[in-house]
Amino acid sequence: MNTRLVPLTATAVMMLAATNFAHAAGGPPGGVGGGGPPAGVTMGPPAGVTMGPPAGVTMGPPAGVTQGPPAGVTQGPPAGVTPGSAASDHGVVDAANLLGKLNAGHASDRALERASSKSIVGAIAAYKTAILSAQADINKYTTAVNQDQIAVNTAQAAVNADQTTLTNLQNASPLDPAAISAAQAQLTTDQAALTAAQQQLASDQSQLAAAQAAATAAQTTLAAAANKPLTAEVISELNSLLGI
Repeated sequence: MNTRLVPLTATAVMMLAATNFAHAAGGPPGGVGGGGPPAGVTMGPPAGVTMGPPAGVTMGPPAGVTQGPPAGVTQGPPAGVTPGSAASDHGVVDAANLLGKLNAGHASDRALERASSKSIVGAIAAYKTAILSAQADINKYTTAVNQDQIAVNTAQAAVNADQTTLTNLQNASPLDPAAISAAQAQLTTDQAALTAAQQQLASDQSQLAAAQAAATAAQTTLAAAANKPLTAEVISELNSLLGI
């Protein structure tokens, strides 16, 4: 069978060339839509390849490098230094060292009441009772002595005035026997009041001395029980501890 060749026009040749070029440039072949990859081809990385860094590479700082300060460096104040007042802490320690056995005074009131008289707690309880009584008497008789001294001063002033009056009357001319007699009587009365005031003062001074001796005895007894000298500082600290 003979095939007859049909000559192509220039226009037909150009259209054919354009079609071939489009196919060569990646255009979709016939029957393949232009809205996505060909069938059997999935989106994303090839199979076996995961998202993220390559295998063996971790996120964060390199191995051996930790977050925060270098090893051996701690946050906050240096070791052995606690927040708060160092002076206050030392004060507590110093007070405890100062009292020694007398730290037993931290015992409750009930423990003090029930303690054996032979124990240090019992000795502290006896001291507390004795010193409270002694201090009450000291306060009482200190006030009384002060009042007695005022009374003595007042009575002495009256006697002095009476003596001046009597002396003036006795030196007057002419003499007034009745006035002199009255002045002598007043002087006698005021002298008696002065004597009474002086006696009351002496009595209250004696009571004050006895109260002070009782306080000293309580301290001496406790010092022997604690085998510790009771300085003024120790007594002040202990009394504060006992609420005295």
